[in-house]
Amino acid sequence: MKIRNLTRTVGSSKLHVWPPSIVAGAGTTLFRPGEGVLKSVRRIGDRLALTIEHEGRQGSTGIECDSPPTLETIEKVLRAHIGESVVAIGELDIPT
Repeated sequence: MKIRNLTRTVGSSKLHVWPPSIVAGAGTTLFRPGEGVLKSVRRIGDRLALTIEHEGRQGSTGIECDSPPTLETIEKVLRAHIGESVVAIGELDIPT
């Protein structure tokens, strides 16, 4: 499964979690989903906190998704690709 195909169930809908949206505290989008480079990945409970940088600006977001794959597997793949573009990461395969 490609990272861009990861989903999360919200109510009766399935939403794609990649590329992540980066928003400021006031709800304003800092840059379009898919832009930027992954700078860090942290595990916080049942989600991953990501920092993404684009044109000198950094934004934070979180992702959570349905299994499989496990969050641990997703975290391992993302950590191995810190410094790469969000678009390129979306094309990576994740073992399920």
